[in-house]
Amino acid sequence: MNEKATTVVKKRILISKEYKTICDFIDQFEGLAIDCEIALLQKFPSIESLTLKAILQVQVTTHIKALRWRHESRTLKYNKCSSNSKDSDILLKIAREHRVGPVTLCRYILKFKYEMKNKAEIAHLLKYPQLIEDQQLSANIIQCMCSDNQDGPLVDLKRRILGEEYEFKLKDLATKAGMHFHDENELRRLGYDKTPDLKMILPFLFRGEVINWIESKAGFGDIKSHRYYTQQQYQSYCNRFGPGIVIYWMGYQEETATLPDNDDGIIVLDDFPRLEDLELLDLSKTMQHLDNVNRYKHFRLLLW
Repeated sequence: MNEKATTVVKKRILISKEYKTICDFIDQFEGLAIDCEIALLQKFPSIESLTLKAILQVQVTTHIKALRWRHESRTLKYNKCSSNSKDSDILLKIAREHRVGPVTLCRYILKFKYEMKNKAEIAHLLKYPQLIEDQQLSANIIQCMCSDNQDGPLVDLKRRILGEEYEFKLKDLATKAGMHFHDENELRRLGYDKTPDLKMILPFLFRGEVINWIESKAGFGDIKSHRYYTQQQYQSYCNRFGPGIVIYWMGYQEETATLPDNDDGIIVLDDFPRLEDLELLDLSKTMQHLDNVNRYKHFRLLLW
């Protein structure tokens, strides 16, 4: 007798207490972010892995920005430690000890050692570490990039691909649902500056609410991030196009969906709307109706 395997649905929408517990765990973790990621997956097995990774990304980025001045002031000390060692992973050891991102540490070292003020020059050496004349430093930087899951050229590429993947997923689901829309590229060609991922040619109803646009976010929608995006993007979409939907594919903090900031017409979801919640306008029937109206007007004109 075959038994059907039960699919365990993991959480993506978190209450504030759950979200805070995860953030506290990340902040108190001693070690690299790549090790913290493994620990997170073990500590919170009931929560979606992509959700945990997205929260980790936000927390690490916030931590790096907050302590940037401290680590920059210690660059001389970091450089001396690395210069006095022959280990190919000395920078990784320093990063782990002082809780600084490995690639971030590499930037400080390159900037100090080669007196680089241009960020593009530093980024070029991080992308092509084989060009660094100091072979030990080159080996250390390669080791750091392979051990940093939050920063660096490889991570930037991964995030860009992930964002494009979810934008493609959104367009594919919208097309299959029968929606008619302009994508971001089409809107820019039409002259719009700030553009959502999808602008509906024909609005549709979601649970009785009129929807004019959909925005895709391949990240976690915590309250702080959502408020920032509302100020920078969503508010202008509402002012220009009317109400719309934001999809945080990695989930969101439960309270994010009920913030007063959303009152102007922002609906927060963690997935594409279910078909049973949608009511679409039939374009063929609409065109037929308009055609009949035009024929009637023409007939009245002839009689007159």
